[in-house]
Amino acid sequence: MINVVFIVNEHAGNGRGKKVWMKWKKLITFPYMYVTTKRSGHAVEIAKSYAASTKDDFLIVAVGGDGTVHEVILGVTGYKHVRVGVISAGSGNDFGRTFSVFQTIEQLHHYVHNNKGSVKMDLALLTNGQDQYSFVNNAGFGFDAKVAYSVNNSKWKRRLNILGLGKFTYILYLIKELFTFQRFSFTLHKEDEMVMYDDVWFVVVCNQPYFGGGMKISPASKPDDQLIEMTVVYKIARWKLLFIFGTVFFGKHTKYKEVIQFQAKDYAMTMHNKVYGHADGEFSCITEENHSYSFSVIPKAWNLAKQTEKGV
Repeated sequence: MINVVFIVNEHAGNGRGKKVWMKWKKLITFPYMYVTTKRSGHAVEIAKSYAASTKDDFLIVAVGGDGTVHEVILGVTGYKHVRVGVISAGSGNDFGRTFSVFQTIEQLHHYVHNNKGSVKMDLALLTNGQDQYSFVNNAGFGFDAKVAYSVNNSKWKRRLNILGLGKFTYILYLIKELFTFQRFSFTLHKEDEMVMYDDVWFVVVCNQPYFGGGMKISPASKPDDQLIEMTVVYKIARWKLLFIFGTVFFGKHTKYKEVIQFQAKDYAMTMHNKVYGHADGEFSCITEENHSYSFSVIPKAWNLAKQTEKGV
């Protein structure tokens, strides 16, 4: 039987992490260890510490939202004997829309007792000079990053969370930025040419299809094909952007001429304005004017706990 440790973010999903963990904890019948996170970045430290403590096969199960999963994966990247499992307990849970997660206690028991295998997954990087930001799902610059930053630093979010209405904070800032966001320009460097894009709302690079709590922004993205997809939304009226956001949930936005997509192993670009950036929904940086940024893939960087379709 494989060794198991749970890394639990009790505050994920406005307290949903604690409720989910208490429910699962009562039903677990195999030996395990668990640690609760105390701060941002703590899951990285915990996961890395356990990964480095042994060379035996190890299963680390993240209990929380996409942020917790992101941190656990960063902590175990490069440790070939460690597998990552997930019990989704966040608000958006975009990770679980593409990657295999434990949905029932039966799936988890079967995996642990039968020492099931794993599949190797890619990790992607946003590089800014000496700074690097890893991402499992997506990263980018612009409108969506500014909304996420505003929400995460909003007093309204904390107040509305108490009432269970935290998601309304996103709607408030989405509307605000729709009217106030200053569009930007960047130059994409290709092998044989440079292409400049003006009047850009956002550019996002994806390792899997979903972002923003279920929006299928990059339908062709696969997390194990050693490729990443870039989506650019530009030269579009404010009212039409709001309309297109409604179609993203179904992956239908790609038919609009204002939405363009590319697929490659890496991208190099020059940002011409100061714009907010994100990596897996968390603030990464504010871009510098006429400064270079790049996106790349680390192939087969971490191991995802593999389950059968029925989990048995």
